[in-house]
Amino acid sequence: MSTAREFFESTLPAKLTPDLAAAIGAHFQFNIDGAGGGSWTVDLTQADTWIQEGVSEAADCTIAMKEQDFLGVVAGTTNPQMAFMLGKIKVTGNLALSLKLPKILG
Repeated sequence: MSTAREFFESTLPAKLTPDLAAAIGAHFQFNIDGAGGGSWTVDLTQADTWIQEGVSEAADCTIAMKEQDFLGVVAGTTNPQMAFMLGKIKVTGNLALSLKLPKILG
């Protein structure tokens, strides 16, 4: 995968299942900065249609980062905890929910 858009449009939908969505049960906002970036809502509290392009003010947890850092996280070459500690990943809202993200990003 070469862009964040590709991840949200192709890779992530193929990974998500009703059981995984129910296990996580949270509403995330991703703001990815870069040429292939953008904003996406991943609402795992819904029965389906979990991923939508755009911004949701109702998100429980918002994650913001540069596209190259995002691609490193989803490829497994960037440690998300270290990137957070270095300020490369910004999390607002319920920080504890961000700990569930490796289940869908990794």
